[in-house]
Amino acid sequence: MRSLLASLAVVLALPTLAAPCSELPVLFVVQDKSGSMNFAPDGTTASATNPSKWSIAQDVVPALATQFANRFRFGAEMFPGATTTFNCTTGSVVAPVSGSPAGVQSAYASAVAGGGTPTATSLSLAQSYLAGQALTTPAYVLLITDGLPNCNLALNPAACTATTPGCGNNSCGLGAKDCLDDNSTVAAARALFAAGIKVFVVGFDSTLTIGNNKAVLDAIANAGGTGSAAVATNQAQLTATLNQIALNTATCCQDVCTAGAQQCTANGQQQTCSLDSSIGCTTWTTHTCPSMSACTNGTCVTCQNACTAGATRCSASGDAEQCTMGASGCTQWTTGQVCGYGELCSGGQCGSCQACTIGASRCNANGGVDTCDWNLISGCTQWTSTPCTSGSVCANGSCAACNSTCTAGATRCNGNGVETCVADASGCTRWNPTQTCTTFCSGGACGTCGTSCTPGDARCDGSGVDTCIIDANNCPAWGPTQHCAAGAFCETGACMQCATSCTQGARQCGPNGTTQVCQLATTGCTEWVTTGTCNTAAGEHCDTGVCIPACHDACTAGAAQCAANGVPQTCQTAASGCTAWHDEPACDATSMCQAGVCRTKCSGGELETCPAGTVCTGTSDGQLCLPGSADAGTPSSTDAGLGTGTLLDGGTGMGGGIGAQTMGCNCSVFDGSVLPLLGFAVLALRRRSR
Repeated sequence: MRSLLASLAVVLALPTLAAPCSELPVLFVVQDKSGSMNFAPDGTTASATNPSKWSIAQDVVPALATQFANRFRFGAEMFPGATTTFNCTTGSVVAPVSGSPAGVQSAYASAVAGGGTPTATSLSLAQSYLAGQALTTPAYVLLITDGLPNCNLALNPAACTATTPGCGNNSCGLGAKDCLDDNSTVAAARALFAAGIKVFVVGFDSTLTIGNNKAVLDAIANAGGTGSAAVATNQAQLTATLNQIALNTATCCQDVCTAGAQQCTANGQQQTCSLDSSIGCTTWTTHTCPSMSACTNGTCVTCQNACTAGATRCSASGDAEQCTMGASGCTQWTTGQVCGYGELCSGGQCGSCQACTIGASRCNANGGVDTCDWNLISGCTQWTSTPCTSGSVCANGSCAACNSTCTAGATRCNGNGVETCVADASGCTRWNPTQTCTTFCSGGACGTCGTSCTPGDARCDGSGVDTCIIDANNCPAWGPTQHCAAGAFCETGACMQCATSCTQGARQCGPNGTTQVCQLATTGCTEWVTTGTCNTAAGEHCDTGVCIPACHDACTAGAAQCAANGVPQTCQTAASGCTAWHDEPACDATSMCQAGVCRTKCSGGELETCPAGTVCTGTSDGQLCLPGSADAGTPSSTDAGLGTGTLLDGGTGMGGGIGAQTMGCNCSVFDGSVLPLLGFAVLALRRRSR
């Protein structure tokens, strides 16, 4: 590290104290994101303990933009423009020049490495872009690369120097793409310097001292007016190198805050604004709050624990919340699960809210009927209570007419006693003994003819017919009640057939979009009664006696998507016939939602980690195992000098293994043009084996 910083001190001018200014200079990063950036700095396959050059750059460069936000306006270009197999498209500006580091941070977080190394054209693009900004302050280009420039298709592959070691003039089938493009790159750096823009070159790879690698990068830096290239072989060295370049270059600063101000960062750290005497401007100083405290309104405050870690509850919005403990040791309620359509939160857990089957009924404790209804908005089913009308009781889930045997208040004789007809709370009647006669009972009275009727006359008694007779005491009396048959009622002393027959409480759709319910009439018969009319003009329709609002499909049935929080969702048809998004199980830490499906994460050099039938593919979300064939064109692991990767035509083939241990490959695969040669080789081996 000391030798590295010492060499930088020779190349760069000694730093001077910055002075406040109205507009900051520009530090424009030109970032190599070729395929070889997916390997570790030592050229081996990247791992959790030996991260790739690209993942290191994703951490270091945004941190540089944040740390020097009050010293430079940052912008960024990345090359090549696409990440397919040895793609040679010119880079693109991914973060326009801005006083905020947010653009650089976002660009590095979303980019994926892959392709060749079109350094010359990408430096020329940087010059064109900066010239179009009409800058009034100095501008500098910071080129970060891990290999030699190539991708100049105008070069002769039979006479050029290959950037992939061991390939020779054939460039392992890559042709002019793999030719060393040092002259054009040096010329592009010289043009930038001539335009007043210095070019700093940082080589990020441990193999940069092999052959003429370092010499090529030194020539680019020299043409760009900065003497020679710096070299970094790990994250610490890359951080130190970039910081030193920024420190030695910055001569201007701006206040980023008001001295004495305080704030909390997104990750809960506390920041204080103070004057940095070394640069003459204010900056934020970050502090970590002590254990059992958290940053609140810019101050570290002792935890006011809102809950006990591990506890669960249901939020006011109906989602499941869990009490979690943060790094500070403070606890807080966080959403653990968002309850979906057809779910309700209970006891801190999302569960099905299907309390019953739509259309089912039962008798409740109050003698009424509970009917299972469906709530279109929530997707839940629930019991709705309806009391039985007077003169009926609930039996087997529906209101039925009482088996009334008399009219309330009527009397009759039962042997030598008097019975009176009484009604209970439900309106049903029964005979109740009220008096024992000392002589005889006649017409519901003791000792005298208590009934006045003409023999042969008939009357209605509840749901039956009484006929006037002469009893044993020679008194006119109403004889035993003859009950009307089922489905009939008594009217003017005769049994009459009920006009309709339905189950009390049942519902149906009537004519012209009306809704109807079956009710008990005063006759004891059931009949359909209209309760309302559906608003057909608004799209409502009647279904089993209920007005159903018009469907508002949220999606196409069977479709899939990823929600904003990364949870897979499928489009399902609800009981109403409408479609709605339904949350599926969340992806685990080894996978990511892609097009509504959890896909296994992978890296470009580890195709074998993907499940059968899927291939490790670079997407805007990262490297994922996507459907495809890993058989066609994939060499055996025993084939010397061969690797795996994605070909230009979408298949797989050689390329990832060759040159992977050296800096210069800048690709993870080969062109499709190598396939014919591979085919002849395989055919020859088969014939020889015979």
